[in-house]
Amino acid sequence: MSTDAADPLEGVDTDSVTPDEVDGEEIEDALASSNPMTRQRGVEVCETFAESDVDAVRPYLDAVATLVNDGNAAIALRAISVLDAVADAEPAALEGRTASLAAVADHDIVDVQLTAGVALGKVVVERADLVAPFVERLIAGIRETELSGGIPEVPDVVDHEATKQTIREHEEQERERRLSARRTLSNVVVAVTQEAPDEAVDAVDDLLTLLDDRDPEVAGCAVDALGELAEPHPEAVEPVLDELLECLDHDRSSVRARAIRALGRLGDDAAVPELRTMAEEDDEENVRELAAETADYLEDAA
Repeated sequence: MSTDAADPLEGVDTDSVTPDEVDGEEIEDALASSNPMTRQRGVEVCETFAESDVDAVRPYLDAVATLVNDGNAAIALRAISVLDAVADAEPAALEGRTASLAAVADHDIVDVQLTAGVALGKVVVERADLVAPFVERLIAGIRETELSGGIPEVPDVVDHEATKQTIREHEEQERERRLSARRTLSNVVVAVTQEAPDEAVDAVDDLLTLLDDRDPEVAGCAVDALGELAEPHPEAVEPVLDELLECLDHDRSSVRARAIRALGRLGDDAAVPELRTMAEEDDEENVRELAAETADYLEDAA
């Protein structure tokens, strides 16, 4: 199918188009267009291709990747959808293209951050090496989108109660999606430290910045990541022993338990006194038991 080059893909049914119905140069022109409607048509065609055949969309992946950070959120989300479909079918096809997904880790539009994180999560399972070079960028994105202590108050100028309730519900939904996005990215970081610790070892200092995150799940993931690095690279994690010990006082028992495991992986018996205290005094029985077992292990290994 051929169309006027000045408006590529005009008239194309982007939901059902097949590769033999449209010229490849026309798709490339659409993706590079200065007109957002035309760019969107280009991405929609690629999305349709990607859902059925990765090979059909492969020639356009570089151009699609550049649109992940498009100023038009609808285009950015569709571009991520294309890469996500490719990640489902053939993660290796995203080699050289994961940088674009990492670049939106701090995006101010939460759905862009979340969908990019989901796509990276699929890639990291099969090809952690494609995500590892960007682990510090992911951590920065998590840190920069930390949530405030609660939902902001509705401005006083809004005096209609139903409108106030709608605004509150919207803010709550937005907050939940942001929590999900940051947690998704945090789990991607943990997966990188598990699968490619040699490439993630330089991220120790960055991980420290997440230990006091308001979201205990994010803080716990940072502890887990340090624990994953501790076994293969104890020399990198030993300097932050004090920070891990401070996590033993965390309000959440899940974070305290994760800190105990990380200290066990680090293997430094300097943690034993703190663990013995926890084994006697922690509020949670399972945490007390884990602390005692880990202290025994560290003493036996010393």
